[in-house]
Parts: sequence; C-alpha cells; structure tokens
Amino acid sequence: MLLNRRRAEKKMEQHGLDALVATSPANVLYASDLCSRNCFVLLPYERGVEPALIASISGPTPVVLMSPPHIRDVRYYGEFYTVVPKVKGGFTNAERELIKAQESWDRTKIADPIEILINLLEERGITKGRIGLDESALPYQHPSWQEIRRRLPKLEVVPAERILREIRMVKSEEEIRRIKEAVRITEKAWQTALEEARTGITERAFAGIYEHTIISEGGRLTSWMGMYGSPIAFGRRTAFVDIALPSDYKLKKGDILRLDGGCSYMGYSCDMGRSAVLGQPGEKTLKYWNAIFEGEKLAIGMAEPGAEASVIFNSVVEKVRKSGIPEYKRHHTGHGWGIEHYDPPLIGPNDHTQLEEGMVLCFETPYYEVGWGGLLHEDIVVITESKPRYLTKFEGELRIMKE
Repeated sequence: MLLNRRRAEKKMEQHGLDALVATSPANVLYASDLCSRNCFVLLPYERGVEPALIASISGPTPVVLMSPPHIRDVRYYGEFYTVVPKVKGGFTNAERELIKAQESWDRTKIADPIEILINLLEERGITKGRIGLDESALPYQHPSWQEIRRRLPKLEVVPAERILREIRMVKSEEEIRRIKEAVRITEKAWQTALEEARTGITERAFAGIYEHTIISEGGRLTSWMGMYGSPIAFGRRTAFVDIALPSDYKLKKGDILRLDGGCSYMGYSCDMGRSAVLGQPGEKTLKYWNAIFEGEKLAIGMAEPGAEASVIFNSVVEKVRKSGIPEYKRHHTGHGWGIEHYDPPLIGPNDHTQLEEGMVLCFETPYYEVGWGGLLHEDIVVITESKPRYLTKFEGELRIMKE
C-alpha cells in the first residue's frame, strides 16, 4: 500500500478533518493504489469507517485488472455498456470482475460522481464536522463544492491539496521500494550504455542502448508530453539544462557525458544525475566536478531529522565556492521526491522546512556553462534517524571512460 496511513491520520487530526477526498490522478493513486483518471477516494479519519473509491464505468479495466485498489468498496458512475454473452467454458477471474463492475453500475446508473460521494458521506455518517476536498482536480469554483454544501449543510468542506502534499512528504515503505527500483533500472541502463561508449557514437545511439535496457528491465521511459526523449547529452550540449532530445552529435575525446533524470517504475520516477568523461578529463572538468561533489557530499552529511532546508542550502553553496567554483550560484541544491516528482521541501534559501525521518530527497549541485559544458552529480537518499540511506549507488569519483 502506498498510503502512509499513520501520517494521514496525524495530519487529519492536526487539521481537524473527519475525512479526506482525493481527486487528482496522483492523489488517487497514492490513497488507493489505483492508477486511473476521473476517480475520487474517500478516506475517513476513523479506521473503523470503511474508505471508498469512486470510478468511471467507462474505465473499469485499471480497477479490475491493471492496478487493483486496496479499497474494497468501489462505486461506479457515468455511462458505458459492455456486452456479456454466454461463453463456453466460462469467464476468467478478471472477466468476472469486469462483469461485476458493469452490473454494479447497471443497478444504480448514477451519472454524477458527486452524487455518489454525497451518498457515501451519508452512509458513513460524515454529515457534520469538517472534510478536506482535494482541489487539484476539482477547483474550488466548481459547482460540486456548492452541491455538497447544499446537500450537507452541517458539513464544512475545505481545500485539501496542501494537506495531501504534507502527508506525502514522508514516504511509505512501498513508495521507497518503487523509487529504489526506478533507480536500479536507471543505473543499469546508464552503465550498459557507458560500456558501449566509444569515440564516434552519437547521442541518439547511446540513448537507444539506455532506453532498450530500461524497457527490458521492466521500467518505463519518461517523456514530457511525448515530445522529448532520454535526458542524455554529450560535450558542450551538456550545458543545456534538462536537455532530453538526443541528437546525432558524435562523442569526442575529452567530452563530458551527462545523465539527469531516469525512468519510472509503477508510477514512481527516478531523478538522479551522473557525469562521465571520455578519456582523460581536462583540469577544469576535474576541478569543477570535485567542487560540486564536495557540495553534494556536505548536503547529504547534513541531512538528518530536524535539519533546516535553507541552512543546508547556504552551507552547500559556500562549500562549492570554496572547493573550486568561486562564482557558483544556485536557486536550490535539492528537493523532495515522490509521486508527482518534486515534493516539498525545496533545499533553497527561502524554505525553512525541517527534515523528517522518511522523507526522500534528491541532492544536487549542478554547474552549467554555455560554450563549455555542464556537470551534475545527483543522489537520492531517505532521511533516517541516524544517517541518510542512499537509494542511488555511491560514486565518489568522476567516471572516466576509455577511448
């Protein structure tokens, strides 16, 4: 189960909530383990009150086959029809679950998910008090807010996206497992591609090896709106921040190779950074990589429960400057990581959040110089009671590839 139930209860108690309602795909996945769209999850504060999932009957396949929720009470809305003939030999278990979903909607034929939500609140006895409604997929101005208040006038309904983000800051063991697997696959793909790196290989060919390995290892490629590709660059192109469109540029002696990002696994992505050099690195490359590594190492060394994000940031920037890049500037040197990629806190000058045990953080100290190149070393760690636990493999030296 992805949900950190104990922390959810703590935050609901802190905000005086009798229930939370998740609406966005990310929050629905987090609360129920279901990866789908146009769904709602009702999560009561009291453990003795059963949670419920509201899903569209036009999309029951994720519920019954691909990512079954841990929530047993699933209600369907909308309109959709699936033919159920007599089949010689009977149906499979998954087919029977699909038929049950269709039959459950046939009994009610409710079109509006808010109607089901109100019915559930009444059934659960949550008709007064206070609930948090996730406004990330159901804006505050949406008529549904007024309908709930009209039908349940003694129930206060407040925005809850921020509360859900507070809950998600501290990860459950299942979340950490999925991020760790995304890291493992990304590291293997990067290593496999590096083993094939030679003078003359193009970014595109290198990325092809990287991508093939990800798929064969059970990962998924991540791409912004389907437009871009692997987060890989060579040479001076490494100065382009977040570059993810491999080209026909051919690797040359002394070029930097850079990775920034990674694959996804079961809804959770990886954000790691690695740099390598083909042949002997130049003096500047080695000096600057050592400087950013010393900064990142300091950040991870300071990352313990109670440490303040802004204090870490200021110390890290100063460390990089003293270690070899006196003009170094950054807006952050790390960030939380989770189901929607960036999570709070931001390791920046204006974020005074104190770190908590169970947070997953990406620490990074990149350097980009147009016309020269860019260097990055980014690791993912879990905050523990003692010292941070690496999810990425520790690398204490710049990777130097044979020509």
